[in-house]
Amino acid sequence: MMICFIGGGNPLNGAPNGVARELSRRLDARSRMLVVPFAAPESKYDGWLRSAEALANRAGFGEVGLLDPRLSDREMQDAVLAHQALFFTGGRPERLMDALIRRGLLPHIRRFPGMVIGVSAGALALCMDCVITKDEDYPETQIIGGMGFTDFSVEVHYDGTTDAERLPLSFGRTIYAVPDGCALLWDGKAPAPVGRVCRFLDGRKDVM
Repeated sequence: MMICFIGGGNPLNGAPNGVARELSRRLDARSRMLVVPFAAPESKYDGWLRSAEALANRAGFGEVGLLDPRLSDREMQDAVLAHQALFFTGGRPERLMDALIRRGLLPHIRRFPGMVIGVSAGALALCMDCVITKDEDYPETQIIGGMGFTDFSVEVHYDGTTDAERLPLSFGRTIYAVPDGCALLWDGKAPAPVGRVCRFLDGRKDVM
């Protein structure tokens, strides 16, 4: 399994920089990617599908499909297993986690053997602890349970302005801060940054 945490950026506008190149090394033209859009409102599903298709085209791999919320729980589970990559969209991580649990998808996703890609909220939710720092959408910092692929957490859309909020959260927990246009790759052994990614641990910050 390979996990790709993307901090943000729109592939339709040429970002995230360098991520498509890294994905092309791990997926081939026969690979099929399934967009899991449940973090976003339904009105934005088509936009996220176009973004995922743009990323796939730049990375040089094949078919991209959308996980249709009208499918039965069993049909959704079969759809997950029929693809080689999963793409979790931005939006709200708590909305995503609620849908995965409610539709019985979480155990199947946790056993998924292929590439797992998360953008923005989708990246946050891939971790054991989904750390949501205070911003215009969330008046208070909160931590919710995520999918549990990693024991570290990530911050997305990182711009260096909220370090004071993040440093106390890093005691006993590693947080990787990923800006727009950058990513963090995880193969189960060592994290590899794509672009400028910062690490927060025990109240300290360093650039990877």
